[in-house]
Amino acid sequence: GRAEAQGPTDPRGIVRRAVEVVGGEAALRGVARVSLKMMTQWQRTTFRGVPFVDRPSFEPHTDVRDYTIPAWRNTREFGTRRIINVVRDSVAISDQGQGFQPLSVAYVDERAELFLLTPDRLLLALLDAPDLRAGGDTTIGGEAHRRVGATLARKFPATVFFHRGTGLPTMLRFRAGHPNDFGLVPWGVMSVEVWYSGWTSMEGIGMATQWDVVRFGVPYKRMTVLRAAFNPVFEADSFAVTADQRAAYLASSAVRPMHESVPIREPRLVAPSLAMIGAFGVPSGAVRTGARWLLLGAGHTAFNFRQGTRILDSLGAAPIGAVLAGNAGTSHGGLVVALDRGLPVYVSTASEPFVRRVLLNAGRSVTGLRRVTAGIVLGEGDDQVRLEPIDLPNTPGALMLHQPSTGWLFVPDAESPLDLAVARARAATLGWTIKAVGTTRSFYQPVGG
Repeated sequence: GRAEAQGPTDPRGIVRRAVEVVGGEAALRGVARVSLKMMTQWQRTTFRGVPFVDRPSFEPHTDVRDYTIPAWRNTREFGTRRIINVVRDSVAISDQGQGFQPLSVAYVDERAELFLLTPDRLLLALLDAPDLRAGGDTTIGGEAHRRVGATLARKFPATVFFHRGTGLPTMLRFRAGHPNDFGLVPWGVMSVEVWYSGWTSMEGIGMATQWDVVRFGVPYKRMTVLRAAFNPVFEADSFAVTADQRAAYLASSAVRPMHESVPIREPRLVAPSLAMIGAFGVPSGAVRTGARWLLLGAGHTAFNFRQGTRILDSLGAAPIGAVLAGNAGTSHGGLVVALDRGLPVYVSTASEPFVRRVLLNAGRSVTGLRRVTAGIVLGEGDDQVRLEPIDLPNTPGALMLHQPSTGWLFVPDAESPLDLAVARARAATLGWTIKAVGTTRSFYQPVGG
């Protein structure tokens, strides 16, 4: 009848229906080891409304697991380069061609999250959750779905949407922070969605072969399962971590968050009015605007913001008067400290959506940001800088900064010689003299002519 076609409505019945479709509980619980041949498509974070601007990169990798230890070995291919990452219980090591060395604790976190979101493991986690409960029915793309909620692995409060017709999970949603991951830590506690599609049977077990991960509302990566083998025989040393490797890991900076282990290159005053800090993830540097400095970037986190300001102080620098958050990227976590200090924050049209999302995730007000939509001048005389909007080939709505006293042109979003050529051409139309250029990754490079 109609009720039967709609499937069960109680939460355990909803999950058990999916379990039966993919092979049954006994088969799923019988999977102790798995080998997955995969292709991950990394999608560049963008908030532009224009389609197809995610500029993906592709990573073939072989993901092998032993759930009983728990252990994870991920062999990543980058052209002729191969990286082998091994996570065993709470220790992570990596071989990048020179033997195994300590690997960041962020990969221990990744292992935990990845094991949880894998479709068959997700269903078992739901069955084992003591607080499994039903939510209201909903539609996704016009198709009816059941909804269940649970705390997965006693850690992740999550919602899973099951297609009412097929009985299979369509999407997992939860919120989580990633405090040890360099690229994700600026976003704070974020919404994460994992979408499942491409269902097929592999060795008698139903498997979604496409896992699309969405973070903070935009696509993050697509993982495609090309082949799967369940309970294969692995080499004896597949997950080996020696006592010496374990000790080296525990004694290394790998146990700290990635952003706290950023190597600081030699900071220096390029000119009395121009300071270079010299570390990725820390504010790039600062330019004088009168009696105070305009800090170029806020740093990945509050830790990195304070790190950058301490370096400026060591250079005999003046106080910070404002922050330029001009990069259309993720490195804005330190703005929380800047706002606590009451500092004005200048943003570009391109960087503002990134800044707003970081601040909203941190529960902070986004009022008071100063978007640069037309040329402005900060400071006076030799301590003057100019900010000008510019449309770069891959980043419309970017900006560039010019310091007339040094002839330095700073283009935060420039990533290629083409970007710098476009910026220099625009600077020429404005009558700017350019003696050196800088980007977020390369702070000061003299130019010829």
